[in-house]
Amino acid sequence: MKTSTIKKMMASALTIALAAAPVMSVCATDNHDNNESVVVQAVPAAETVAQAVAAVPTTSSAAGVKSTTEGVYLAKNVSGMAVATPSADIAASYALAEGETPFVRFWDMDPKKSFRAKEVMDLAAASQGAVVGPLINIDLGKMTKGDFSLLPADGPNIKMAIDIPASFAQADRTFAIVCVRYGGLVSILEDTDDDPNTITFETTGGQASYAVIKY
Repeated sequence: MKTSTIKKMMASALTIALAAAPVMSVCATDNHDNNESVVVQAVPAAETVAQAVAAVPTTSSAAGVKSTTEGVYLAKNVSGMAVATPSADIAASYALAEGETPFVRFWDMDPKKSFRAKEVMDLAAASQGAVVGPLINIDLGKMTKGDFSLLPADGPNIKMAIDIPASFAQADRTFAIVCVRYGGLVSILEDTDDDPNTITFETTGGQASYAVIKY
């Protein structure tokens, strides 16, 4: 994975920020697997619940390329999002068993609910002289007989692509991704494409919060 580690001068600040919240709140509730409830909470009637769940987008695209992986694509802070690594390659590299399929969940990060993660993202961006833009959460996992679970965070690389909103895109800037994971692991993921309107980066399985930055 192409990453650049946060500078040593940030170590103390990151430790203080994360010590106050050992479990980063990236979901709307304390249940990490409760993203579906975000959809259901505002729906009053059972029949409307079914309609709302049916309306949840199960795929998306970035740079005109459709995501390879089924999932829940709820993020609005970016213009498009996609898993670029073929789903079959993810299944093979993560040794998924028969009946298990890769599954991804994208949704917007709320900086008020995930304020510790936002603080760390701001510090990481500042270390690069960068400006923080769109914030999203990504769960890279698998579906087994209707049950979702996360893939290991120390697994092989998975290529992702995100369309940058026009309000944040800028032709003369360099873009990157700040990734914040549980336990305080922070990394800056390089953009591997030359399109100022998109970011292509490599990450691994599991749950993390991501910030688009530019400098």
